[in-house]
Amino acid sequence: MRNILLFFISVFVFINSTSVFSQLQGQPRTDSLLKVLSTARHDTTKVLIMLELSVSYLDTQKSLSLDYANEGLKLASSIGWKNGIGKSYAIKSLYYEETGKFDTAVIELQKALKIFEKSDNLEYLARINNNLANLYETLDNYPLSLEHHFKSLSINTKIGRQAGIAINYSNIGLVYWALQNDSLAFIYFQKALKIDKQLNRKTGLPAIYTNLGMYYQKKENDSLALEHYFKSLELNTEINDKYGQSINHRNIGLILTNKGMFDSAYYHLYTSLKIETELDNKLGFAEIYSCLGFLHYTMTIDSLRLLNKNNIILKDKIYHYNQSQEYINKSINLFRLLNSVSSTIELYKLLSQIKSELKDYKSALENYILYETLKDSIFSVSNNIKISNLEMRRENELKDKEIVILQTEKKAQQLQSYLLGSGVIVLLGAFGIAYLRFREKKKLSDKLAIQNAEIETQKSIVDEKNEQIYDSIRYASTIQHAILPWDSTLQKAFRDIFIFYKPKDIVSGDSYWFQEVGGIKFLAVIDCTGHGIPGSMLTVIASSVLDDAVLSKRLTDTGEILTYMNNKVTEVLNQRLKENETRDGMEIALIAVKDNKIQFSGAGRPLYLKNDTYEIIKTDKRGIAGQTENDDYQFSSVEIEKSENLFLYLTTDGFADQMNEESRKYSTKRFLQLLESISVKELLEQKLILENEFSDHKGDRNQIDDITILGVKI
Repeated sequence: MRNILLFFISVFVFINSTSVFSQLQGQPRTDSLLKVLSTARHDTTKVLIMLELSVSYLDTQKSLSLDYANEGLKLASSIGWKNGIGKSYAIKSLYYEETGKFDTAVIELQKALKIFEKSDNLEYLARINNNLANLYETLDNYPLSLEHHFKSLSINTKIGRQAGIAINYSNIGLVYWALQNDSLAFIYFQKALKIDKQLNRKTGLPAIYTNLGMYYQKKENDSLALEHYFKSLELNTEINDKYGQSINHRNIGLILTNKGMFDSAYYHLYTSLKIETELDNKLGFAEIYSCLGFLHYTMTIDSLRLLNKNNIILKDKIYHYNQSQEYINKSINLFRLLNSVSSTIELYKLLSQIKSELKDYKSALENYILYETLKDSIFSVSNNIKISNLEMRRENELKDKEIVILQTEKKAQQLQSYLLGSGVIVLLGAFGIAYLRFREKKKLSDKLAIQNAEIETQKSIVDEKNEQIYDSIRYASTIQHAILPWDSTLQKAFRDIFIFYKPKDIVSGDSYWFQEVGGIKFLAVIDCTGHGIPGSMLTVIASSVLDDAVLSKRLTDTGEILTYMNNKVTEVLNQRLKENETRDGMEIALIAVKDNKIQFSGAGRPLYLKNDTYEIIKTDKRGIAGQTENDDYQFSSVEIEKSENLFLYLTTDGFADQMNEESRKYSTKRFLQLLESISVKELLEQKLILENEFSDHKGDRNQIDDITILGVKI
């Protein structure tokens, strides 16, 4: 029963959504807005009033909410106000999210994202990425959820928005929690708590207390879990957050249920149900129905455990089982309606146990097979298979009797210990009879069953290894990002700088590096051989050697730094040994910004410079390490005079090498023309143009290499 409880605490969590219109939440003065709307000019102000009215009607008259969002969109489009169009799509997304149409909500928010990716409203862009990530999590698409959470985190870090960073940390923790990586989830929860405490952010603290509570609950530390849940409830009551209060009552009710304190558990769960009725929240109903089903089931089991010692039969046992089934089926139907099938996994297991107690062994087996099938499929690393198609596929497979046989035989061994533990002797007998009949009908079934079992065993091993590899790579990405210089550090050092960093895979073979020593600012872009895990390992070596060159060896000349780097990396990779055939290396563009001059050295990478004219500065064609000859090559350097409005670009070759859908490269020539054309614009706008140009060129083609572009205005 403890395993079933763990399911509930993995579902009933508190997501920080920070709606893109959170400033309009609460109880806006609708009458005043309607009055202002009637006299407002046909301009951007009228659009904003319509959108505020749309938000104000979300909790009361949802049809009016959609009407005002559409009217706002229509007006914003007619006057050509891009931000208004984007905000209208975002508000429409809120409506569809509130009504449980999560797929449509994603589509609307993607439209908003496309518009705001071209604007300079970074805070709004961060919020949209965060909301989109939360929607993907609701739809069990964890890779896309993490991608957008990290995009939001990157933007919030860049603009120094601490509240947004706390929200990102909390939500990233929730995705790792859903992926059953408790340790990483806890790390991100703690990061969020630290910031929220510093800011005394009462809208954020309840959520993080709830999430930490579920962590302690899963670790079976009920006292700490309850402590955090009650802290959250106190704050949610103070700020009148009904949704948060409902989640708090649910989680407290689950702990009290597990502790056998049924009266108190009943109070908290029905308080949550009352709140959800007020909110008319379908997802909330699905979750509370699950809790109530668990409560009735636990009451029956607990009572039987006490009464069966004297062979006393509980009179209302059937009533509680039926109540439990009724609530669980309601919950499953709502979760499926909301396309959140992962939330139904343990509910099928609970139904299987109830059916066994009621001696409905056929239904018990069907529900257990559903539980196993969903459990094996829902947390795959790729997570690309739509869950809604899974049961449809299963129904088609069941039409083939041979596959029914193989599935039944495969599950027999898995179910044996479960059925024996439950004392379901009749089920084993029925299963044995069915097995014999099937064997008589198809002589080859034994052989096929063995082969199928072997395949399934190997599949389970591969799935487990893939999950471990995915977790390891994701953690490696965390480490790699920690090694990169912080955006705030670079902004402080150079004031005007943009960073376009886009790995091909989760981890990157590209990197950038910064150090300031003795008043000299060193900045480099590094392109290592390969990408993914091999390339990322080389980036760590590159950063370490560069740190050693300027911090320990105190080298200041860029040519000497690259010469030292070449020797050191060659030594680290043992490339001077004849028997070592590994010729991995890296290309690098390095600048040193001094008092009146800038010094540049390049190992295979040039420096692009824009002042009055546009220049390409090259030094050495060869890269760092990876050479077949073991010579002591000396890298050269070039000095550049400082001047006003001087732009420097350090890049890898990933942008220029990207193929489009017709397999044509963007090309270096075209890339240089693009840099020259945008160099008259502000740096932030330059970055946005680069991102849009890359996206337009790539189209649906996969990214083929890591990309790093640093633009600095001196």
